Amino acid sequence: MENAVSRLTVAPSTSSWVESNGDQQRDRPVAFLDFHVDDRPMRDLLNVPEDWEQQPLQETTALRDDWRPKAVVDYLDRLLGILPGDYDDGRVSLLLCPICGDLWCGALSMELALSPQTVTWQKFGWQGDADDDEPQPFPERSFAFDRSEYERLLHGLRQHYKRQALVPPPVRFLRRMFHRGS
Repeated sequence: MENAVSRLTVAPSTSSWVESNGDQQRDRPVAFLDFHVDDRPMRDLLNVPEDWEQQPLQETTALRDDWRPKAVVDYLDRLLGILPGDYDDGRVSLLLCPICGDLWCGALSMELALSPQTVTWQKFGWQGDADDDEPQPFPERSFAFDRSEYERLLHGLRQHYKRQALVPPPVRFLRRMFHRGS
């Protein structure tokens, strides 16, 4: 059933990272929109290699209100095939470092295949910096989506983050602070 067309959606999710300050450690939650495939979190559908040091994946999508809206729009443009991939081999990052989103920290990447009817995420792997020649592959898995539904979802998200870019950074910060307390 790997070639069946699936439904892509997003849903609120959280991840976390541990902040160390001397002898003190504090868990820092991170809110983001996560990709769901047929109503299941995509990260749950990937077969993370058993020898992987991080079980489960803590990385997040770039669909976050605490990151620069321009960076999120660029992320979406890569997933739409408007911009080239993040890596020299054309691969697109999907899940990024929960702290900074920098590719140097490593990212879950994939090949994006566009056809007139479908968009396919395939050949998932872990890549570090942009000069990585070969990603560390995950067990083979792919997801195909109806292209018009996929583009409608991502263009809607893109419009949201483009509107966010019009809000001055101090106001975005205050919104996040008040939202965090609710």
